[in-house]
Amino acid sequence: MITCPECGQEALDDAKFCDRCGRGLSKTASSVAQSSPTRATPLTAGASLKGGIEIVALTSQTSIENRYRAKRVRSGKTESIALRERLGPDREEEVVEETPAVEAPAPVPPAEDPNGPSAKTAELKPLSSQTNGTSSPGAQPHASSASASASASAEGIQSAVEDATPAAAELAEAAENASPDEESEAAEAAVVAETQQDSASDDHAPEEEPPAFGDDLGEVFGRVLALSQTISHPAFQRATEGFAENGRVYLVYADEELKPLLRGSQKMSEPEAIAAAVQVCQAISFVHRRALRLNDICPESVAVAKDGRIKLTGLDYVSNDNELQSEPIFNDGYTAPEIYRGKRVDKRADIFSAGAILYTWLTGARIPSESWREEAGPVQFYPPHVVTPRLEKAIRRAIAFNPADRWTTIDEFKAELIALGGSIRLRAAAMTDVGRVREHNEDSVLAVEYTRESMVEPAQSYLYVVADGMGGAEAGEVASAIAVQTIRSYIEARLDTARGEVKDGAELLTGALEEANSKIIEYVASHQESRGMGSTGVCALVTPSDAAVAWVGDSRGYLMEGATLRQVTRDHSLVQRLVEIGQITAEEAHTHEHKNVITRSLGARQSGPAGAEALTLKLKRGDKLLLCSDGLTAHVMDPQIHDILGRNADPFDAARELIVAANAGGGTDNISVIVVYAS
Repeated sequence: MITCPECGQEALDDAKFCDRCGRGLSKTASSVAQSSPTRATPLTAGASLKGGIEIVALTSQTSIENRYRAKRVRSGKTESIALRERLGPDREEEVVEETPAVEAPAPVPPAEDPNGPSAKTAELKPLSSQTNGTSSPGAQPHASSASASASASAEGIQSAVEDATPAAAELAEAAENASPDEESEAAEAAVVAETQQDSASDDHAPEEEPPAFGDDLGEVFGRVLALSQTISHPAFQRATEGFAENGRVYLVYADEELKPLLRGSQKMSEPEAIAAAVQVCQAISFVHRRALRLNDICPESVAVAKDGRIKLTGLDYVSNDNELQSEPIFNDGYTAPEIYRGKRVDKRADIFSAGAILYTWLTGARIPSESWREEAGPVQFYPPHVVTPRLEKAIRRAIAFNPADRWTTIDEFKAELIALGGSIRLRAAAMTDVGRVREHNEDSVLAVEYTRESMVEPAQSYLYVVADGMGGAEAGEVASAIAVQTIRSYIEARLDTARGEVKDGAELLTGALEEANSKIIEYVASHQESRGMGSTGVCALVTPSDAAVAWVGDSRGYLMEGATLRQVTRDHSLVQRLVEIGQITAEEAHTHEHKNVITRSLGARQSGPAGAEALTLKLKRGDKLLLCSDGLTAHVMDPQIHDILGRNADPFDAARELIVAANAGGGTDNISVIVVYAS
């Protein structure tokens, strides 16, 4: 077995990379990791540290650090915190001397402007030494260059940030004008802008206790602490302070409940993966706007908070715009090829990593990029992975071997993912059943898709109709058939005239229902034996993501959004009118003696309109639409409909169970349903 030198995970002897953290594996690296103790011996529960901190439990370990849950008493109150622990800088130097020698690169001379965009993050100008948050006028910076690097301050980084960050007013304006798809990022930008503006204008506001930079935290922890004060984005896990004690260094974090987004070869659905990748892109964009790049984006560095928000846990390898670190991180399958090859590196390295992690979320596999040091290797999707062609194209562009072939900015990649995530695909099932009492089925249903594939004028619309005929065996069947056919012909003629575009779906559907009313009246006038026939009707016209629903009579439309089911139509019936004026309750309406008396229908009058009503909706991914005749709602109550729609992932299964439930409840009428799922 091979032991991963980063996280300690064991793998088979022929494994090329760690399934947990993505590091490249070799027997040599494994033996070095086992023989070289670069991690401090974990503290036991109850151990005390400075500042009143007490260890509660060890939560995780890697080859170089320990993580704990701890508690601290402040002002009489106990707070829960999280700690990262490593060996201190002096101890690290001793360990390196005992490890097989790897010649360190020559130090890079500092740039003329220590805070300029070409300066190394670790060389940014340090603050005056502070201890426990209080300034020490006579204190001097640490003498060694390693200590100076470890104490890299937030002040120098903030200087570069201020030059690269848009003004608060611009961020607020961007938030105000953002599209609905980018509402999340715009809201974050507005919060950042408001915070910056408030802090600049309030000269008398009490200053927060500054973090302690007096202790030498080592290069990595010093970097993380400084960046934590600068990268004020909710997608990042940020350290609040740091300290050194007994040859060890510590970073303090808020005790958030973070869980790995995925483990091993798990996969996500396209909507889930796209939604997570958009959040990652938002975080990367925030860093890029500050002339920085992350360099460490892999499954192990992405967690999910209790509220479902994505959190990036790695600030260890953040660098300035064009900086190639002397010891860059190598996450095989996620690190850009130019980093391996020691080439010029810019923000497009993060774009590669974002595309690579999205590939992993979709396929459960890692890009086999170990051979990419010299030339691009093959990246396989199908088989065995089935990914929407447009999404595959977006990922392939993000992970292009040559940086010039990638998306120019992370925002371009994010915009493409938002467009993909915002697109809605509809799945529908239409069913009708005679029931357990009637001899004939007088209901009619229709589900039809109109698609024009065109690079110039693409169009896609869906029409769904449920018609419940009445007036006797043959007459009812004829009435519902006329209604369905008339509605279809009316909509198709106008879609063709409008080149498939739907400008006012509600107006189209009410016009179609009124046309069906006229056709039924004409039929009765020429067929006296069919007098008294008619039909109710409910129909929906969907042009994703817009939808319109229109109806006449007591056939219904329901919309399920998340865990909430609501009836979007209003019955044209006597009992509904009695409920509205307060004479009976909604529960009493189900058993009322006149529950089958309707006040409007298609063909009920010899002339005049039927009185169709309509409304418009916005369908989102995950929404479910149900159209049905009263044969369903007579026996299946709304809570049971909610349960069936929520429990079935396929619209066919949901439609079948709804009809079975109606028959089980009595089946006294014909039962018709159309179930539409938006995904």
